[in-house]
Amino acid sequence: MAAPPQKPGFPPSQLQSAPPTAAESARYTLDLLENLRKIAARQGQTVLAHLLELAQAEARMLVRDAPAPNGADR
Repeated sequence: MAAPPQKPGFPPSQLQSAPPTAAESARYTLDLLENLRKIAARQGQTVLAHLLELAQAEARMLVRDAPAPNGADR
C-alpha cells in the first residue's frame, strides 16, 4: 500500500511542530495583508485596498495587545 501523498511545501517535521501562537498568526496576516493591499492599490481597486487596510489595523491591534513570549520585549 502506498504512503498517502504529502502536501507540497509542508515538510513532515513542520506538520508535527507546535501550532503558531495568536500573535505569530497576526504578524503573518499583517504582512500578507500589506502585500495584498499594495497589489489592490496598483490595480486601482481602491475599495478593496481600503478594506485590506482596515483588516491591517485590526491585525496591528492584535499584535500590540498580544502578550510578549516568555516575558520578552516585542
